[in-house]
Amino acid sequence: MDNGNGKWCPIASLADLSHDKPLEVIVDEAVVILLRVEDEVVAYQGLCPHQFARLAHGHVAAGSIHCPQHKACFDLRDGACGPGWLLPALRQYSVRVDTAGIVSLASPLSIKTTPT
Repeated sequence: MDNGNGKWCPIASLADLSHDKPLEVIVDEAVVILLRVEDEVVAYQGLCPHQFARLAHGHVAAGSIHCPQHKACFDLRDGACGPGWLLPALRQYSVRVDTAGIVSLASPLSIKTTPT
């Protein structure tokens, strides 16, 4: 996916990413978390929409990331908030991984869109 101006910001190596621990990066002054979910890399806003706790300090379990402050959880497939909370879904960002395993985000950050 091209972000409109073709500019991608390399931010990590695929080897730096885990299935069970988010990697926090700062891009365009925004806190972003990166994770491996099955065979793909996902990028979400790194601050919980409730009280802005750093999600990189939370834990990953059962396909969700759990906020370290109040335990709200967000599905890693689409960022949707789990049961018990009425919070917006996490913003998901466009990611690409090149053949050398370099993970890049569109810069400026562009929100991932799902084809209709």
